[in-house]
Amino acid sequence: MGSSEQELIEKAKAGDKYAFSELFYAYKDRIFGYLYRYIGNYQTAEDLTIETFMLAYTNLAGYKEMGVFSSWLFRIATNCAKKELRRRSRHKEVSLEEPAMDGAENMTLGDTLTDEKRKPDNEARENELQEFIYKVVDNLKKKYKDVLILCDSEGLKYEEAAKVLRCNYKTVGTRLKRARKLFYDILKKHGFKI
Repeated sequence: MGSSEQELIEKAKAGDKYAFSELFYAYKDRIFGYLYRYIGNYQTAEDLTIETFMLAYTNLAGYKEMGVFSSWLFRIATNCAKKELRRRSRHKEVSLEEPAMDGAENMTLGDTLTDEKRKPDNEARENELQEFIYKVVDNLKKKYKDVLILCDSEGLKYEEAAKVLRCNYKTVGTRLKRARKLFYDILKKHGFKI
């Protein structure tokens, strides 16, 4: 970023769209990565990233300089993800990775909709270990999943994660220790050497 983050925030609050776009480009990859790990769907994570920044832009006047800007963005992203998960729980979704029909080996619903050459290259699907890790994290209790993603994946400090999760930083530390233990225990149980 050319200007300091605080200067960009002030300019964006004053209506400077260029300043806000600088903030967007500075944080979009981190927010997307967080949402992708939280939701587990590439397209939905992209949509929620856009929604996060739209909400941030429309609510920028409410941002208090006392906090860290990234914590404020992650809080908005977390709320967007929670809303999406609530929506999903009300509507049954069908995965394109489900078998196309009973007895059809290696053929998914997605295979019936697109030919092999037109499928998007998705490294997460090609990498079994990464898929397994996402599933392990996704199956952790929400309080453990949240701290693991924020602290270990996104690199937030305990204090920043505490602001996002609206809890004490010591609670973040305790949950993170427990989350890591659960995570490693599951990996060991499935034969991974840690």
